[in-house]
This record gives sequence, C-alpha cells and structure tokens, in this order.
Amino acid sequence: MGLPQAPPRPYRLRDCYRGRVWRDPLSMIARDVLWVGLAMALAGLAYAEDAFIALGLVITAAALLGGALATLVGNLRRMRLIREAPVVDGTLGRAKRVIVLHEFFRGARERTYALPYTWRDAAGRDRRGTVWICGCARDRLVAGATTPIVHDDRRSLPLRLAVMTAPHR
Repeated sequence: MGLPQAPPRPYRLRDCYRGRVWRDPLSMIARDVLWVGLAMALAGLAYAEDAFIALGLVITAAALLGGALATLVGNLRRMRLIREAPVVDGTLGRAKRVIVLHEFFRGARERTYALPYTWRDAAGRDRRGTVWICGCARDRLVAGATTPIVHDDRRSLPLRLAVMTAPHR
C-alpha cells in the first residue's frame, strides 16, 4: 500500500487495524491493568475471597472496555489525520524502550518503543512528537532519517507508519 503525499489520502479505519506497527499508549496501559485484574480475580478464587474475585472481575471488565475504546478512538484520530493533514519533512529520533508489564518476557522485536521525531510547521516553529511503535519497526526507522510527517494543530504522525505492518502478526 502506498499513500500520496498530498491530501486527501485513501485510508479507512480498517487500514488502521491491519497489523500496524504503531501502539496506542492507553490501550497498552489497559492491557497491563487487565492482567492485574485477572491476577486479582484468580487470587481471590484461590483464597476463596469473594470480594477479591468481584474486584478483579470489575477491573478486568473496565480494562477490556477501556482498551477497546482507547484503540478505537486513537485509530479514528489517526485515520482522520492520515486522510486530511498536510505533509512536511521531519527527522526521526532514536527509539527508546517503553516498559510495560505484559511485555517483560517477549523478544526485542515484539516490545514497545517510543519514537521521537521533529519537524518545522508552516509558521516556522520547530515541533516535536512521539509515537509508540512495535520493536519490529525500530530498525527500519533509523535515527536522523528524514521522513514525511502528517500533522495538524494537536496531533502528528510519521506518514510511513500508516503503511508499515508488523511481520510477526
């Protein structure tokens, strides 16, 4: 899949979900909370504590709902940004590891990294952004490389991430 530099770009919500390498911070945190809730419910089951079981199940349900909602809202925003936002050249920074509980025992290619990038907007101001990415894309997004950045007043994203897919999915 390739996207044109000038908007409007053909990009659907379905394209946001097809193995993309970006990660949504709120859904990643919700996944950690999900594991905590499940552990609490199982501990309550093991110790026959109804209050722990109930609290664990409530936390699990909230994490499931919150994670799904965070992913949907994040991808809707990305879709609008990719479709309509103007493009400028930006520079990628060095990706840094983001520590989340559910990835402790995964390989480096499946861990989460924060990728910083900078660009100059139409007013001439230097701007910065960060996106969470999968480790499988880290070696393809080299620090110091120039890449197209789509941006509006509040959000931004390297356009290349809209078409990159994770090979391990």
